[in-house]
Amino acid sequence: MSFNVASIMALFCLTFVISGQSHAAWYEAKGQAIIVNGNKEKARRDATEEALKQALLFAGASISSVQQLTNGLLESEDITISSSGEVDHLELTDEVWHSNYVTVSVRADIFPATKQCSAVDYDKNIATSYFMVENRQHLVEGKIPNFSEAVTRKLATEMSAQAQHLNLSFIAPHTTRWGINGLEENVRALSEKSNAQFVLVGSISDVSVQRDRPSSLAFWKEEKATRYFSLSIKVFDGINSGLLMQRDYLTEADWPFDRFTDVDEFSAVFWRSEFGDAIKKQMHQLTTDISETIACQPLTGRVLDVTGSHLSVSLGRDNGIQTGDTLFVYQTSEIVDRQGKAYLQYHIYPGEFVVENAYGNSAKIIHKGSGIIANIQESDFVIKR
Repeated sequence: MSFNVASIMALFCLTFVISGQSHAAWYEAKGQAIIVNGNKEKARRDATEEALKQALLFAGASISSVQQLTNGLLESEDITISSSGEVDHLELTDEVWHSNYVTVSVRADIFPATKQCSAVDYDKNIATSYFMVENRQHLVEGKIPNFSEAVTRKLATEMSAQAQHLNLSFIAPHTTRWGINGLEENVRALSEKSNAQFVLVGSISDVSVQRDRPSSLAFWKEEKATRYFSLSIKVFDGINSGLLMQRDYLTEADWPFDRFTDVDEFSAVFWRSEFGDAIKKQMHQLTTDISETIACQPLTGRVLDVTGSHLSVSLGRDNGIQTGDTLFVYQTSEIVDRQGKAYLQYHIYPGEFVVENAYGNSAKIIHKGSGIIANIQESDFVIKR
């Protein structure tokens, strides 16, 4: 079935779920289609099917689910269905006829797929800055002023070795105090600067040393030193500033250096010590947790340039994008209700876009149908499901 791209419009509203994709979300979609030669039924079917397909695909439903639901729904008079799969409830909520076009509204309560998602095979890039050490007095013992840089860079190395599709691709060469005010703007700015979809925010609250002196009755024993490590992290979707993960990592281990030793925090001696090894174990757990959290997050990038009928986007072979892949293009905006509750609204361009050429960290795409790309602008977004 072909569609007149200029005559069909879909608008999607989603209440952003802070915990990511772990719960269902209501998607509301409106579709419009021009009535051609008085065929109202065809216009109704075109508008409904286009809105329904894009809503389901954008929400992460499988192609088989889309085909099954659209075919079944469009044969039903009330266009209502309940299922035990990815879509818990789907219904036509409104239908308005105008002089030469029809508007239909649908909404769906969509759960994440329980099976392994297709996005798991795409490479996910993460950006961060040096983790902030909240109490720098803790760095005096051992004289490790660059501890935050050493830990952050070590995490990048360990993540690269451990995770197949996870890459700490950008580390801003400074520490950042991520306060509540301006947090979302800073996350989006770092994501855009680094061309990384996800942003990792880290804060080290404890690197203190506790020394236990032996009792006078055991004067021959050496002083025992224990060093602590406490890291709090948050992982954001840098495109939409949505918080996907928040967790604390705590450990402690023997500190083998005396109080007067200058320790090189980048050295193998440090990282092979019991304390260094204890931190690496926390890094491995952190990597596993992040991998599980973002594995099924859809691959998202930005529109870099609009030239004629082609779009340049910030996804490429480095992310697993290949020639012939299908992408969607959309805009976002935020609306706030009377109670002050914020909603993230997606404006999705009708139809699909196909990758004509894939490069290292970018690609050129074109509309799969007519090639029309009216109203698409730089800094709009592109998504791979």
